[in-house]
Amino acid sequence: MVNDVEVSMSSWKYLVACMGLSGVLVALPGQADAAIVNYQKHDHSERFDKFWMTLEEKLALRKEQKEELRKHREAVKEERKKLKEESKKLHKQIKDALESGADRSTLDSLGAQWGKVQVAKMEMAHKYQKKFKEILDEEQKARLEKFKAEHRDEWEKKYRGGDDD
Repeated sequence: MVNDVEVSMSSWKYLVACMGLSGVLVALPGQADAAIVNYQKHDHSERFDKFWMTLEEKLALRKEQKEELRKHREAVKEERKKLKEESKKLHKQIKDALESGADRSTLDSLGAQWGKVQVAKMEMAHKYQKKFKEILDEEQKARLEKFKAEHRDEWEKKYRGGDDD
């Protein structure tokens, strides 16, 4: 009888341990996926919002300037979204083509299409930067240049070690 109880207890412990391990194996990928989704959907927008608030403060943007920029962002939102989706789609197609051993002409064609989308995104960013500078007065433009130089220096120190080789 004692042996039966010991076997039952050790079987029970084994069962609980297996259930715990399987729970971890099921939960971890879900947590990893949640972290990725959180990074993709929230971290970037939170960083952008924080950066934008800092920029608004440093430049002392007036209410009407903020509103004009908001309206411009809204006006190009759909085009920006479309370009982003097209870029992602082509990126995936290139990756799939590489994995499947596609020929050079296929890769070149996909690369050319992806490159056109990247240029269009850069053109849009350039137009936005131009519009942004157009609404600033001379004092704000000077503050912007100072802010950009400080930001660039911080980035250099953080990511390149600040070496001037």
